[in-house]
Amino acid sequence: MRTATRQVVHRACSNSQMRSKTRDKVLKAGKDLFNEQSTAAVSIEDIAAAARVSASDLHAHFRDKQEIIRALFDEYIHALDGDWRPAKDPAKNIAMVVKNLAELNKMRWEYRFVNRELILLVRADSRIRAAYQATFERRFSELRVLVQQMVLQDLVRVPRLPRTIDDLLMNVWLISDSWFSHMELTGDPTDADHANRVNDVLMVSLEPYLTDQGRELFEKFAQ
Repeated sequence: MRTATRQVVHRACSNSQMRSKTRDKVLKAGKDLFNEQSTAAVSIEDIAAAARVSASDLHAHFRDKQEIIRALFDEYIHALDGDWRPAKDPAKNIAMVVKNLAELNKMRWEYRFVNRELILLVRADSRIRAAYQATFERRFSELRVLVQQMVLQDLVRVPRLPRTIDDLLMNVWLISDSWFSHMELTGDPTDADHANRVNDVLMVSLEPYLTDQGRELFEKFAQ
């Protein structure tokens, strides 16, 4: 009896692992194709073929292409959830910002179709719009608390009135969100080196507000 039970559990675990692997293969194939082409140009049959799975196996996880887009969008926007909490140690805050900016750069490239098609995606799908708005509000609030802490730690200067910390954060957010649209309009959207320049552009906005201590720590951790 115990042997039979173990066999049932083992089969259930194996099936679950296979389902998880199939789902991962579909998401990776979809992401690669969307990045190379566009969400509109790729069909669900294209994704199944690229993932090397049957249509029935794909549909066991995703009803249609839009569900794949939503899943990838969620992966992207939740990638750094919880990673912006301020520390009491000023150096740790600067190290965290440098690390997160580098990680964001990797994520923007890995999911570049999201940034490139962001307006289209939120217009076409109310769930994606709601997810983006919720993430924006939550992340913006997290960043505001972080920067306020960095002001108290004499790492960052407050912008001159009537401009505010929120204005500075909004400037950074807009650059980050629009960089791949800029690449699509003015350059080569497949150029990884150009994509990596976004953090240099962000630093042009941020650097004037760093104190001497903040700039010194940025230079230290960015090496």
